[in-house]
Amino acid sequence: MVVAALTACGNPYAILPATIPNMVDTVEVYAVNGTGLNRPSGYVLSSRLPIRLGIDVTAYNFDFLYRIDPTTGPEFVPYRVVAPAAPGASTLGYPGLQSSTTAFDAIREAQQVGYVVDRPTPIEVGQVLYARSGLPNGCFLSIPYYAKLEVLSFDEEARSVRFRVLVNINCGYRQLLPGIPSQ
Repeated sequence: MVVAALTACGNPYAILPATIPNMVDTVEVYAVNGTGLNRPSGYVLSSRLPIRLGIDVTAYNFDFLYRIDPTTGPEFVPYRVVAPAAPGASTLGYPGLQSSTTAFDAIREAQQVGYVVDRPTPIEVGQVLYARSGLPNGCFLSIPYYAKLEVLSFDEEARSVRFRVLVNINCGYRQLLPGIPSQ
């Protein structure tokens, strides 16, 4: 059916038109260390949802989690840090994060390379990051979804972080602006 839809357009390698609007969400997640399992501490780009580790996750199902390191402080931790691959294994297909010096609202398109997948990313209020999902993610092309996020605040008592995020879950698209993407 998918092949028929693609070849019907005359180009068997063309991506389907985007249909899912990009939107900015505000999310709060809690530190994986020092808070209860009933609190979400991870985030899944493909579903645009925070998740509770140990409750919502039964297998590979998060792109990054929030942790407060006793030495370095607040950080987002990509999946591969928690479930490392064999030494020397490829980083392709793993979710990752990449710091940006561009303001959240000024980012128009995701970066394709340069994502950090094998170590935590320290975070602070106002910091902007690109995020890339892991594979598989529901995209029949076996390519990641992309997002941008900005750290808004920390709650030291609750051990949480609030951030705003825009995730593009249209298969093959990297545009990070609100609405239906065209790229």
